[in-house]
Amino acid sequence: MTRRFHVYWAWLGRVVSEGDYALALEQLSDALPVAIAAVDRSGHVIVWNRSMALRGPAKEEALGRALLDVLPSMRDDRNLDWEADLRRVLEERATVERPRHPMGDRVVRVTLAPLEGPEATGPVLGAVLAIEDITERVRAEERRLLRVRSDAVEDLGAGIAHEVRNPLNALSLNLQLLRERLDDPAAERKDLLAKTDTMIAEMRRMDELVTHLLEVSRGGSAVREPRAVDPIVARTVELLRGRAERAGAALVHVPGSRRTLRLDAVRIERALHNLVRNALEAVPRGGHVTVTTRDDPHSTVVVVDDDGPGIPAADRPRLFELFFTRKRGGTGLGLPLAQRAIHDHGGELEVLDRPGGGTRFVVHLPVDGDEARGPAADPSASVGGGA
Repeated sequence: MTRRFHVYWAWLGRVVSEGDYALALEQLSDALPVAIAAVDRSGHVIVWNRSMALRGPAKEEALGRALLDVLPSMRDDRNLDWEADLRRVLEERATVERPRHPMGDRVVRVTLAPLEGPEATGPVLGAVLAIEDITERVRAEERRLLRVRSDAVEDLGAGIAHEVRNPLNALSLNLQLLRERLDDPAAERKDLLAKTDTMIAEMRRMDELVTHLLEVSRGGSAVREPRAVDPIVARTVELLRGRAERAGAALVHVPGSRRTLRLDAVRIERALHNLVRNALEAVPRGGHVTVTTRDDPHSTVVVVDDDGPGIPAADRPRLFELFFTRKRGGTGLGLPLAQRAIHDHGGELEVLDRPGGGTRFVVHLPVDGDEARGPAADPSASVGGGA
């Protein structure tokens, strides 16, 4: 609204004589729901529309007085120097905008702009102040954000309850079975050990869940040190090679990075572990997972390719939501944690369709200026082309 009015008053300055300018401006401003005041070159009020009279003194009391004397809330503002702003508008043709400014118990959008004369390069005729009350809009947005946060807390609580209940149920069942075995003198030791091993595994699962949730809540990179990316990727691949063999999948690492970055190696390794494990769980027996690294001019890139069935289009927007998973027994935490760790390094995580079928996760880890000038910044050192 205030921008549109700005166009109107600029047009008036070119088609209406200076003597009729204030009258035409007043007629225009009275038709608007925005509070409008205009001042002459000396800063004295010449226009005071109906909406402005509702938030300040009557028009008869305002006309002819200095603008900031009529609006003491602006004159006494401890955070902003409105007198200096008005002077800039009148002397330098500046436009001052405050898109969200507290004024009493209201929130307003304030625009202070020059009143142009017929000659664009000539002196300004004065200045116009437009105050638009956006309180209800701001409060509606705050209510919307509160609802979003409340929904997120509810979803988080439901997800935690669901994930904790499964291992608790397993613990309870195995404790009951263990109790029965202890009462049975014929029970074999290996059966007792099997039950205790199952319970220990479930306890570890809950501990891992709590660790992941703490990582989600804390965020931020704790320890960043100069580290090469390829050794981190190589270690991740080796740790998952046994899983790949059990799944009957081929896991290949194609190294191509020679750059050193400042990384929290533990978090990056955990993020890559989640991505590669996710790929291994997606491929069928006989499938392939390939992890490729390369150095681009402004980032080091890690690409995780699999030739599985791919990700349905309907699932892709929710892929990084906490607890969202289609995998039986999955927690829905791996991909959100990977994304969080990469974002905390200033990087990006993309999910693409792999050419030929399957899924491609692309990690971009940005480099500093000194790192970008390292030996790997030569384009000839890149491996694998674009993601």
